[in-house]
Amino acid sequence: MNRLVRWFVIAVASWLLAFVASAVSVQAVPVFEPGDCPVRFASHADVRCGMVVVPQDRAHSDEPDVRLAVAVFAATSPNPSPDPLIFLDGGPGGRTLDSYTGGLGDFMRRVNRQRDLILFDYRGMGYSEPALTCPESLDPANTDWVTTCHDRFAAQGVDVTDFTTRDNAADAADIVRALGYETYNIWGGSYGSSVAMTLLRDHPENIRAAIVTALQPPQGDLSSAIPVYFQRTLDAIAALCDEDAACRAAFPEGLVDSVAVVVERLNAEPLPVVVHGVDVVVTGYELIAGLSQLMKDDQNIPIIPGFIGALYAEQYEVVEVYATRLTPLPDPLNPIGAYFSMRCTDSILAVTPEDFSAALQEIRPVFRAAFQRRLDNEITQCTAWGARVPTLEDRLPAVSDVPTLIVSGALDPFSSQEWLDSTLATLPNGHGLMLPYHLHYVTQNPCAARLLTGFIEDPTTAPDMSCAERVRPPDGFQLP
Repeated sequence: MNRLVRWFVIAVASWLLAFVASAVSVQAVPVFEPGDCPVRFASHADVRCGMVVVPQDRAHSDEPDVRLAVAVFAATSPNPSPDPLIFLDGGPGGRTLDSYTGGLGDFMRRVNRQRDLILFDYRGMGYSEPALTCPESLDPANTDWVTTCHDRFAAQGVDVTDFTTRDNAADAADIVRALGYETYNIWGGSYGSSVAMTLLRDHPENIRAAIVTALQPPQGDLSSAIPVYFQRTLDAIAALCDEDAACRAAFPEGLVDSVAVVVERLNAEPLPVVVHGVDVVVTGYELIAGLSQLMKDDQNIPIIPGFIGALYAEQYEVVEVYATRLTPLPDPLNPIGAYFSMRCTDSILAVTPEDFSAALQEIRPVFRAAFQRRLDNEITQCTAWGARVPTLEDRLPAVSDVPTLIVSGALDPFSSQEWLDSTLATLPNGHGLMLPYHLHYVTQNPCAARLLTGFIEDPTTAPDMSCAERVRPPDGFQLP
């Protein structure tokens, strides 16, 4: 099948999906129930809160409803635009409303000047009801906690297969509808980009414009990409190190070779450390997971060589510092069940052994076992959770003429140029940028922030991306 025919088939399938989803959603009108905000936002913020009531399963009206916790930050302009922006959070697993009790970040404040900003907790998370938390996971003696948690919710009539990315996308459309807005804009980053592209695909009606950061599209094989992109980002940071005389001199064997030595050493002799008061051991597998998290934030690029150099020199006191920093505190309110329902269906259970094995061949042999162990553990948990097995329809790209701007970091270990290209292929009014020398959180960069906010103000004009040419690599590596 040639590319033109393939995309025609995808376009027809996506149109049918949107038509069916629209027809189903008509059966139940979403309801907004105003109420007190469940958290105390910054005193200067003009916020109204409440719950939007939607079906747990839009295809079966006899199932119970879910209640979505919503907060609307009123535009600060005296003459605001009528179309709000709804924020589609990353993760998944965070409690969105809790994340903004201290106020909106710089980028959100810029958007909020001209238009209302809608925040909400995804179904299964935060103050939305029910929240799929698993306090059973905090009991180290309960090795079967995933099944125990699933069975507890099943006994309450909660079908965990109804808490997916496609449900989140439908919820976002229903929230805007329940709040009474006619048209709206969307912003999704990281996992939220998956929700955004699914929303554009399944429910494009009334969307004025979309901005997307750290793109992870539904057609992308995230599970297979993670090891490949880890290696690619590590190689890119090593290349930056080689361009710095002091950094290059600190790693005569090369930065990546030094990481490989440390991984092998820690796998052979795990390092005991104390994290949040708990005795744990750090192996090379955990080191790779920790590096993956460090490599999300641009501000960590100058730090990473020093961290690796300290480990290579067996200055292991730094491990405890970083392990404590990167490991979340034990939290009985962590909605890990919702994470399983969403990520198992849109990525973990979608990967094939053949594709994953091929991906592992693209990385250094010393790193392969860590990623294989991670996937094996995730598949075991997804199976125990009873997550919905993904369908081909779940993996279709967005085919939409909604004006869209996508900005990802060129060094992001969780995104890629390939994903950007495949996404723009079915967005005739789409624009994209891979921001040089940047990782996951691109809105921290002034160029990206200006482009994204400017696009929301005028999505009919192609953005001038020339500011990206002036982005420079980090300097001043912190070395051991």
